[in-house]
Amino acid sequence: MKTPATLQNLDRNPFQRLISALWMALLFTLCLGVEFKARAQTTYPVVFRVDMSDYNGTTPINGIFLNGNFNAWCGSCAPMTDANNDSVWELTVPLAADTFEYKFTINGWTAQETLVPGSACTNTAFGFTNRQIIVNGPLSLPAPCYGSCDSCTGAPSSGRIRFRVDMNGYAGPSYTTVNLNGSFNGWCGACATMLDPDQDSIYELALDLPLSTVEYKFTLDGWGQQENLLSGSPCTMTTGIYTNRFHNVTGNDTLDAVCWQSCSPCASGPTSGRVLFKVDMNNYNGPSYSNVHLNGTFNNWCGTCAPMTDANQDSIYELEITLPIDTVEYKFTLDGWNISENLTQGLPCTQTTSTFTNRSYIVLGNDTLDAVCWESCSPCIPAGIRQLASDPNLLKVYPNPVHDVLHFELPLGETLQDPTDLRWSDIQGRDVKDFITPSGQGNRFNVEALSLGLYTVQVRTARAHRMVRFLKN
Repeated sequence: MKTPATLQNLDRNPFQRLISALWMALLFTLCLGVEFKARAQTTYPVVFRVDMSDYNGTTPINGIFLNGNFNAWCGSCAPMTDANNDSVWELTVPLAADTFEYKFTINGWTAQETLVPGSACTNTAFGFTNRQIIVNGPLSLPAPCYGSCDSCTGAPSSGRIRFRVDMNGYAGPSYTTVNLNGSFNGWCGACATMLDPDQDSIYELALDLPLSTVEYKFTLDGWGQQENLLSGSPCTMTTGIYTNRFHNVTGNDTLDAVCWQSCSPCASGPTSGRVLFKVDMNNYNGPSYSNVHLNGTFNNWCGTCAPMTDANQDSIYELEITLPIDTVEYKFTLDGWNISENLTQGLPCTQTTSTFTNRSYIVLGNDTLDAVCWESCSPCIPAGIRQLASDPNLLKVYPNPVHDVLHFELPLGETLQDPTDLRWSDIQGRDVKDFITPSGQGNRFNVEALSLGLYTVQVRTARAHRMVRFLKN
């Protein structure tokens, strides 16, 4: 049997056979690419419209532009037109079948719509709220009002709001930028930087917002620091565990320059203080626990949101927070609200409101509070002090802790009638005798003027030099 010449030649020349196969593959790929390209280029005309008749912003309109992910949010590359001067601007764009996000802007990116997250025509992602459409054929979109999903009503549809915060009274950690975070920008962190062009520590930012009630607060370096606002104050609203500022947008408005963490303008002096809270758990004898928490009016009694730490493992837990100049109530709790302090009504560090007795503190500026014992207004009594009372050969003082009058009792045969020396000092060794006055007999002293804390008394008599410590409650 004879082989045809062409096949015989191919069999005899494998290189030519390889070249032929490559050409066939290339032709097939090119044909497939042409078909795919033809499919990818199928587009549909989409008519975008926006009604500017209710616009009352402060930016003069020199042009309305369409910006979206289909044109890389390019600014001024997609100008719209208003041929019949009816304030409805239009632009037809060919788009492929897909889902797109977009918004209308003024003069490129000089001003842009601020859309309400969750409204019917929008989509919110990564802190940005934009309009959204699904294209699967030709579309002629209705003309919504600028900044709204609805038609214009003849009344203003938005307001230009100038937010201002005065940082002159700020007493917290250092910062670089002041930011505005709110429901209108998805609490985005660093996306809305406020400016202080005249260097007076009053930071400002103006935004076009839809007519609605907005929540917001001022923050530093994105979310590096944030305002800690008191629930119930007149400029705030509390939703769940979050207390924020609020404003009802009814048109253009310039808000007062309020102090950081305050509803009022700054007065002389600080408007906030960095306060270090401390609780001593050495004498605690209740059920076991894992974490110590600080709960108060400043964090809406949130449970586990403010854990305290014990860095040096001495059972004294600490937490430092920035608070506004105000009176705050608080208490220490364990594992959220599993265990909480049971404070006695009438103690000097407490305040009773209705049926609740909590610790009370007036914030006047930066402060470090004493390490108080769990469920007490005083520091914990060291074990050594409690042991002194059982030794008949030592100088005794009672009651210990003491509130007002302190009694001395010396060993038999000794007297306080004419000591050669009687020295009173605090835990740091400073003399406090000006706060001590005799009370009745020679062995009683009024110590009510002393601040809370641990004190030392040294008594030198003809027989001995003795020392004792007591706790002022």
